[in-house]
Amino acid sequence: MIPKSQFVPRGRRSGRFAALVLGGLAVLTGCASDAPLDTLEPQGPIAQTIDELSDPVFLVAGIVFVIIFGATAVIWWKFRDDHSTDEFPDQVHGHFRAEIGWTIGPTVLMALIAVFTLLTHFDINSEDREDIVVSVGGERTSWDPEVVVVGQQWWWEFRYYFDGLDDVDLSDPKHLPPADIVTANQLVIPTGSEIGLQVTSRDVIHSFWIPALNGKRDAVPYRVSPWKIEAVTPGVYFGQCTEFCGLSHSRMRMQTVAMEPVDFQAWIDEQVQPASDPAGAAAQRGQVVFEGQCTRCHVVNGINDDAGADLVANAAPNLTHFMSRTTYAGGIFDLYEADGSLSRPQLEAWLRNAPAEKPAYAEGRRGMPAMGLSESQIDDVVAYLTTLGSSPSMEVIAATEVDR
Repeated sequence: MIPKSQFVPRGRRSGRFAALVLGGLAVLTGCASDAPLDTLEPQGPIAQTIDELSDPVFLVAGIVFVIIFGATAVIWWKFRDDHSTDEFPDQVHGHFRAEIGWTIGPTVLMALIAVFTLLTHFDINSEDREDIVVSVGGERTSWDPEVVVVGQQWWWEFRYYFDGLDDVDLSDPKHLPPADIVTANQLVIPTGSEIGLQVTSRDVIHSFWIPALNGKRDAVPYRVSPWKIEAVTPGVYFGQCTEFCGLSHSRMRMQTVAMEPVDFQAWIDEQVQPASDPAGAAAQRGQVVFEGQCTRCHVVNGINDDAGADLVANAAPNLTHFMSRTTYAGGIFDLYEADGSLSRPQLEAWLRNAPAEKPAYAEGRRGMPAMGLSESQIDDVVAYLTTLGSSPSMEVIAATEVDR
């Protein structure tokens, strides 16, 4: 018969087993091989700077953890109460050397961490960068590489001003001056150059985060926060809004597409062009539907950019070069299939009833509402949208395949 003092109730044993299983699963979540939002896999010099600070801190914290809990376990086992004596154990209160040691040691350690943290902080917040020579509309210009990043429920807008931001009024994010390029959800940058970001918001607080290239920066309404990113190699780097911002916060994503400078120049050449007249009867009918139903919110340069779009939230994604992107609806839906063909069923579903595909406050014009289009109108609008810009490379399409 098991002595009562050694008996462990079945419920308690089950609880311990469940805690062990859950703890093991929690540890395993950090072992994913495909983790696009892994902040511990830097792909740029700024993110590398952060990693070079955090790695030693984690190492030191691990050593401290082992020492403290190891010593605690040894003391607990060695001096456990076996009820054989009522003698009060020796105390170390007033032990001068011991108290100095466990006071001075952590203080020096924390001071060193603080010094290196401040140095890293100053480094990643420096706004010094080199100009980039680009050609805009056939004219070469020296561009101080800065992009205006605007958060909005629940997508991201990126605005490029190649004449610089010195004379650009960013105080009212709901009414920003016209930009040379306006795109959505995919920030395109050249490799090998530090790109400044001016981050703001049109509605609530968001947080811009591309972990492979830098840390987080809050997007606060009517406040502009400087930030920067840099990629060394071409590729697609994923990001996510990290400040709870409402119903579809978890579905407010973005990607940074890093290109070789020559490819970035080709991208500029395409993006500064207005939309061309659609060919084909279906696309032409789709343009008529688009102008009647969609231009209250969306802009297509060359179609309605002279009047602009006036939404209560004051903006919806610019669709001039819609087909040059690989995702839409806040970066959650693929525009292309793996073979490079249009992902037509999902796009049609989005046009048919957007709130059913992505939760939104459509009644308050936060998010795309259901437009009430007929099936033939949806077909025509899809035909029109496919004329807006050219498709990206297969490498970019494959790299941005969204895992919902």
